[in-house]
Parts: sequence; structure tokens; C-alpha cells
Amino acid sequence: DLQEMGAQPLIDLLEKLGGWNISGPWDKDNFQETLSLVTATSRISPFFSAYVSADSKNSNSNVIQIDQSGLGLPSRDYYLNKTENEKVLNGYLDFMVQLGLLLGGHENSTRQQMQQILDFETALANITIPQEKRRDEEVIYHRMSAGELQTLAPAINWMPFLRTVFSPVEINESEPVVVYAKEYLVQVSNLINTTDRKS
Repeated sequence: DLQEMGAQPLIDLLEKLGGWNISGPWDKDNFQETLSLVTATSRISPFFSAYVSADSKNSNSNVIQIDQSGLGLPSRDYYLNKTENEKVLNGYLDFMVQLGLLLGGHENSTRQQMQQILDFETALANITIPQEKRRDEEVIYHRMSAGELQTLAPAINWMPFLRTVFSPVEINESEPVVVYAKEYLVQVSNLINTTDRKS
């Protein structure tokens, strides 16, 4: 029964991922492992999505595809038009604070950290390419090898990430990958490298 379980399944998952500094001790050196596990074991795509789908240039073959992702709200516009969406943003922040409290956080520190998360999501929204600039597939389709992702976005350890997410499939550096958000990946890599990992 979901009511009886309460927050326990989420608490168990957080412990498996090294903890969360809002609710207790946190192993801050496992960012890469946490990113891989969250992407592999949940439907959450922090920073970017990685999935297998038919190659739009060759529908007979499936290929790993990487695209922009990572916003908690449905559209980047919610973050960027703050005056117009003030109620939504305040409600979203309150929801995140309630979640943090449910998982054992304290009111003041939880609100402060959730505000940092919202600020980070706003930074993500700023680098997210708007849908109207993504309509021409010829422009956004970039085929490369999995190994080339490391040069494109070095903040991610791509080979361990891809092997964890697509396990048990064997993936090597020559594996073809289609990137639909090349500029975004470059910028998200810079953002990850310049952000306090506690967020």
C-alpha cells in the first residue's frame, strides 16, 4: 500500500545513490555514478536524455540518441518569464520543499537548497534550445561516435555512463550516436563543471 510505504522507497533509493545532503550524509564524489544510475533505473533524465530509437536517416537501424532534457516544469518558458509564471514557480518551489521535508530535511536549509535547485533549473532553461529552433532536423541531427561525446561534453564520463544506461549491451567508443542538441551539450557540460555539486 502506497500510503503505508510513504517516503521509504525514495529514502532507500537515495541511500543507494550515496545519500542526499538535505536529508543526511552525502557521498559527494559519486556524481558520475549517481547520474548513470538515476538515468538507468528511473524515468528521470537529469541534464539530457539518452535512449535508443530508429535512426531518422536510416529507419531500418536503431541508434543511441542524446537530446536536451532536465527541466522539472513542462517548458523553458515557465522559468524565463518569471513575472508571468510567478504562481507556478512559487508552487513548484513549495512542492520541492515539501518533498525535502518529507525526506527528513529541515525547513530553512531545505528551502535554501531547493531555491538553489530552482536557480540551476533556470540556468538549464536558459541554455535549452527553444522548440521553434529545433524544427529542421537537418540542422539539429549530428551523428558521431560515442567516444567523440567525451570531447564534446567532457563533464560526463560518457563510456561508463552509456554502458550503465544500456546494460547489458556492449558499447565501445566507435558506437554510433545521434546528438540532437550539440550546442546544448557543450553548455550543459560547462554548467555542470561550474556548479556546486551539492545542488
